Amino acid sequence: MLNKRREKVKNIMDNMGLDGCIIKGMDNIFYLTGFRGSEATLLISKGEVFLLTDFRYITYAKETVNDVQVYEIKKDKDVLWELCMMLEIKRLGFDGAHITYNMYERLRNSLKDIEFLPLNEEIEDIRKCKDAEEIKLMLEAIEIATNAFKEIFEEIRPGKTEKEIARTLDYTMERLGADKPSFDTIVASGERTALPHAKPTEKKLSAGEPVIIDFGVQKDGYCSDETCTILLGEVNGKINEIYNVVNDARALGIEKAKPGMPIKELDMIVRGYIEKAGYGVYFGHGTGHGIGIAVHETPSINTTSAGILEENMVITIEPGIYIPHIGGVRLEDMVFIGATDVKVLTKIRKDMLTVTI
Repeated sequence: MLNKRREKVKNIMDNMGLDGCIIKGMDNIFYLTGFRGSEATLLISKGEVFLLTDFRYITYAKETVNDVQVYEIKKDKDVLWELCMMLEIKRLGFDGAHITYNMYERLRNSLKDIEFLPLNEEIEDIRKCKDAEEIKLMLEAIEIATNAFKEIFEEIRPGKTEKEIARTLDYTMERLGADKPSFDTIVASGERTALPHAKPTEKKLSAGEPVIIDFGVQKDGYCSDETCTILLGEVNGKINEIYNVVNDARALGIEKAKPGMPIKELDMIVRGYIEKAGYGVYFGHGTGHGIGIAVHETPSINTTSAGILEENMVITIEPGIYIPHIGGVRLEDMVFIGATDVKVLTKIRKDMLTVTI
């Protein structure tokens, strides 16, 4: 599987006339080698693959990667230069999204006789369609997150603070097998639900409020992402109204998504529904995003997105309405784009979740 992924990079190299490619983004390095650390450089040539890392990870790297040569980075030895000279590299691609200007200048000064060409989104793009192993790992992450949410659901009651619920959910996800949350868990209640990315506070939940919980798990390198909105008893009529609009927009997006569809068309369909209901001004973010090794991956689903939905993509569909001083609703599912239809991967129901007070 990893060799097939590396072949995608080599195809890019062939199309660009490159002799080699340097990759620095750790998510990309994990995707191509299985190595997970905080510092490494991946050099891919036409025939071989080299992982360069420091002494902290040498043993781990050698135990983890297959069909990859592992070299230790040392201060008194320019291993990358030696490899490029050995391989007679003349045109070298670099991971422009993750190599800073300072890194680029150091590379140019070290490898003076080599022509550098940036790979902008090409490396991220090869991750946008998932293979069977990736889908399996995301389903495992979803299962952990689902079970954790169900386990702590009874904790979502008036008197609990947003921070207490977030901490309990994070602890439960890790206890059930998560490596860690895939992002900082969001718990917002009352008027704070009008903040799309609110951080949990010491605010106590009260009867008659909505509560947004946006959460996910990272398991064996892959992420889940899901948002639920819970109503604590009877809420005001405006919240009920926007809940139904958001849920209908979410369901419409899932119904209309299909391979070959322009990505921005999916956003237009979901956004158009919310606009027709009179709440377009209160939906300020994109309809969704790709997900996999990172919780936000290609493609972004918004009004300016290029490209089409492709078979084996995994995306989120997450419309929301956020009205200042009143509150908000967001509902999010992970969706798999199949050959002829789509499948919702997340399991928690998104119709009106109401806690009886």
